[in-house]
Amino acid sequence: MLWVGLMLVAALSQAVKDLCLKRSVTGVEAPVVVWAYCLSTTLFLSVAALREGVPELTPGFWWALLTIGPMAVVTFMFYVKSLEAADLSLAAPMLTATPLFLLITSPLMLGEVPDPAGIVGIVCIVAGSYVLNLNGSRKGWLGPFKALVSDKGVRYMLIVAFLWSISANIDKIGLRNSSPMFWIACAFGFTTICQTPVVWKYSRRGFRQVLDKPFELAATGFLEAVTCACQMYALTVAIVPYVIGVKRMSAVFAVLLGWLVLREGKVRERLAGAALMVLGVFLIALLG
Repeated sequence: MLWVGLMLVAALSQAVKDLCLKRSVTGVEAPVVVWAYCLSTTLFLSVAALREGVPELTPGFWWALLTIGPMAVVTFMFYVKSLEAADLSLAAPMLTATPLFLLITSPLMLGEVPDPAGIVGIVCIVAGSYVLNLNGSRKGWLGPFKALVSDKGVRYMLIVAFLWSISANIDKIGLRNSSPMFWIACAFGFTTICQTPVVWKYSRRGFRQVLDKPFELAATGFLEAVTCACQMYALTVAIVPYVIGVKRMSAVFAVLLGWLVLREGKVRERLAGAALMVLGVFLIALLG
């Protein structure tokens, strides 16, 4: 069960990275944040990939790479925009919906089918999203679910959760046709290339904005590199829904960081909701 330990490290790195990204979008335009985040991640991952060497590449690698680049550009834009628009402790737990979507995408794309016991986990995830927005209950018993729809930042993160349920499967296809570190370094590198014209077209102040938040943006790359390294190796020994399920422990860490560092309110509701969602994730991952 070494992969579980690796994914817990990945979960903590993911939560701290989200905190750095949220701080980065204050004063730096979202397209530039995405570009710098992907570039710095590529640089850190390339060190490990070069030590590993260039593996034999099959046609599946190139198909996966051409697919992941444009998809990642769209996903990361929604990701950064979500962190910009919503509290960290409210947006990040929405990513626990990814294993829910994976119950659909993994069987279709990889033929990986968890046990039906994962249905209990799905119920916990839905219940957790309700508790997370319990302050909306004054608008009726459907209030929390309406809050999920009405909050732009939360909507964006739910879109990210769905897109990641597809890209996680593409990641596994890519590493199967190359090697873990080489694949993820190439994926982030190609995403950086795809993001460059987006910055040229939509950014008013251009690439020089990176100099406004150099340490935060470099930290996002390092933390993402740690996350990716753990995830890619875990994917070699466990199925995608299980790996991503444990990774979503980042929801609890994100709520705690939002409270301790950003002084975000409603911590009891959000921590209880995040805990329920993570319980659902574990039921899917470990009993499903």
